[in-house]
Amino acid sequence: MAISKSNTQVTWSSATSKSVSSSGNETSDAHTFSSNSVTAMITIKANHGGTPASGDTVDFFLLYTTGDPDAASSDEYDTAGHGMHIATLDTNTDNPAIKTVEIPVSAKGFKVYAKNNDSNSAITVSAEVYETIIS
Repeated sequence: MAISKSNTQVTWSSATSKSVSSSGNETSDAHTFSSNSVTAMITIKANHGGTPASGDTVDFFLLYTTGDPDAASSDEYDTAGHGMHIATLDTNTDNPAIKTVEIPVSAKGFKVYAKNNDSNSAITVSAEVYETIIS
């Protein structure tokens, strides 16, 4: 039995980061856990392109999937209003703001949902998953 580590960039329409418009939101491409994954962490980042002010935050959620609950032939993900909140990053406190969070690996996979709470400026988001895998 061997233990390995794997870093995987979360992509947003195949890009490594995404500019989230003011008061807007974006959902990443799907990430699928390794079937041998035993633990995982995700590092999320919010980078304000301008001068951050009070309230310039981004809420990050994981939208999990365990597959196809209604047998419609494709994976279905938690809806944005029911995703698992993993962090609020405040770009006024730190810019860029970065946080690493341990996440459950019992689901098949997930998408990252980022909600920009700044009503005036876009904020660029990115993320990377780090899995511990036993094979």
